[in-house]
Amino acid sequence: MKLAVKGFTGRISDNDLRLLRTFCTVVRHGGFVAAESEMQIGLPSISRYIKDLEVRLGLRLCDRGRRGFTLTEEGRQVHEACLVLFDNLNEFESRVRDIHANPAGALRIGMVDSLVSDPNCQLSETIRAYKREYPNVTFKMVIETSNLIEQQVLEGKLDIGIVFERRYMDQLSYHVMYDEISLLYCSVKHPLWGDHGGDIREADLSCYEMAGYPMANLMEKMGVEGVFPRTATVNNMESIAMMINSDTYLGFLPKTYVETLWCRDRFRVIAPETFNFSSRISAITRSGTPPPLTRAFVNQLSPTAAVAAE
Repeated sequence: MKLAVKGFTGRISDNDLRLLRTFCTVVRHGGFVAAESEMQIGLPSISRYIKDLEVRLGLRLCDRGRRGFTLTEEGRQVHEACLVLFDNLNEFESRVRDIHANPAGALRIGMVDSLVSDPNCQLSETIRAYKREYPNVTFKMVIETSNLIEQQVLEGKLDIGIVFERRYMDQLSYHVMYDEISLLYCSVKHPLWGDHGGDIREADLSCYEMAGYPMANLMEKMGVEGVFPRTATVNNMESIAMMINSDTYLGFLPKTYVETLWCRDRFRVIAPETFNFSSRISAITRSGTPPPLTRAFVNQLSPTAAVAAE
């Protein structure tokens, strides 16, 4: 019988896969009758499926009759191609399952400086736990100022930012981690400490220079706007600590930063009841539901503000 060629293009549909699987089952069992038990369908249906496949491919695949079931040369080649196809499909399914079981990707995180010294920051513990659960994920970590981190999260250059909350932006989601207390410090050799022991009641504060961040609203929040002349502008804590250590400047630093690092014995607190402020440390992501790997990290980093999947 000559089969009418329907112009098979090589594109495989779901129905084609069903017909090909039927064909492979018949070949594996050596005939229609033997395949009937496994497939749980009747002989007429099996015969129709094979005929439909022959019409679909425009090839006679097998001879069936009194002398039994035999493959044609075309049928043998199609069967070999089927084995390769289904091996590839199995490999695809296995890889997709592995992706779900062991997701891979890169997580880009920006953070403000000196968090490692803060015992309230559980970043190291979060990375440890996260890598146990997602061993194939790689990290890219950068240290920047809060405003640069915000911008890069907005632009999609960072997946997560860990910042001091200075403002709220509608395009960002904020996941609170903890609050950090900062105090005003000078060195043990600074005149304010040497002459007055840090007692501000008898000191002319306008004589003492301060190192601080450039934002005027932050100076106001610290309670020092118009009190100390700011003659040194910096953008990170290390720079503030260096300026204080010069015995020339005062500056605000997180209490935990001073208590856990080299400056503990060199720095002195100035009027903590007057000069203190609290900063909220938060993880930020772009508004909306973040990708799964990002969401999982933020949920571990900030469990009290876990990001729900929509």
